[in-house]
Amino acid sequence: MTDPVLKGERLWAGEGVAVYATDRADRLILEFADETAGEAAFRIQELLRRHALATSFEERLTGRCFLIQKVTPLTVEVAAEAAPGEVNLTFLEGGREISRAEAEASLTPQRMDRVEDAALHAARSLRAHLSLRGVQRLALRMRFGLTDEGACLMQVINPLECRLGSDDMNEVAALLGGD
Repeated sequence: MTDPVLKGERLWAGEGVAVYATDRADRLILEFADETAGEAAFRIQELLRRHALATSFEERLTGRCFLIQKVTPLTVEVAAEAAPGEVNLTFLEGGREISRAEAEASLTPQRMDRVEDAALHAARSLRAHLSLRGVQRLALRMRFGLTDEGACLMQVINPLECRLGSDDMNEVAALLGGD
């Protein structure tokens, strides 16, 4: 984007992140508490983009701030455990585990297919990349939302909510870096 975006009021805060309104109705700012987590998150977004996975990420504004598309969050989240030759998905709603059928009933069958496909694609892509760097198992937490136009997008993955080969975000960013 060519015009600078103006950061507004804080709308939400979670584990090491905060979301802010902007002067653009369809965009938000996602700010990580520190640059190392921001770097790891940026490298995840770049990897997912190279694997043709659409997310709410628009552009990096600073080392810890991203411009993201505003989405209405879906109630269902996905936790993925990926190991050699397998990816297991768990669906969560309000912090509790639910069955795939319950998730589908909350989302509609078409949205459920989109969420499940995107979660599997993301987990497999990150697993394949990290396996080249010696990481055998990983765990992801993925959230999804709808744009005003109805597109279902994966939200930016928070590396602080994942297990990606290390608890040290500098090490995680290094593992995610390069091809």
